[in-house]
Amino acid sequence: MCSHVQFVCLLVAGLVGAINGQVFAWGGCPDVTVVKDFNVMPYLGTWYEAARFPTSFEKDARCVTANYTLKDNGHIEVDNSGYFPGEGYNTDIGDAKPNKDPSLAKLGVKFSWWQPRGDYWVLATDYEQYALIHSCTGFFNWFNIQFNWILVRDVTKSVGDISVIDKWVNEFGKQGIDTDKFDYYGHVNCPPRDTTV
Repeated sequence: MCSHVQFVCLLVAGLVGAINGQVFAWGGCPDVTVVKDFNVMPYLGTWYEAARFPTSFEKDARCVTANYTLKDNGHIEVDNSGYFPGEGYNTDIGDAKPNKDPSLAKLGVKFSWWQPRGDYWVLATDYEQYALIHSCTGFFNWFNIQFNWILVRDVTKSVGDISVIDKWVNEFGKQGIDTDKFDYYGHVNCPPRDTTV
């Protein structure tokens, strides 16, 4: 079937296999806009995950928090923590590098020294209630892998009125993102943080 483009077919098949558990879409990444005049200082601190696209690295995770702290070099320490049934809480520490223009809400994040930085784009935030995060990697404009998150400051918002969260989900839709991919993850019956299994 692949004939003269067999190598390309094998490459695509390998990539599709590698992204199992992620949100895959044909075509290039959506053309989104991010927060302008972004101010990192009020963005720092603790956020709670209210909704997300499926990801392999967060599979089955709940009670997920993200804590952002400014480092001496101007980067941001990313402290992600979530509860995995049968394992307890797992924490990953990453590094977020601001855009060359820090007023543009496009950061690059990585969690290992060998890992290339992935997009961490803030599509919208009021700093006090919610933040809408988008990440997308395109492959030759043939297909893309997307990650999207809704973060909230007040943990009760992640389990409260779904219409509030749906309002934020709709903001993704206005930017051409498939909102049907969102799963809701409230912070309900979260085990104590020192829980181990």
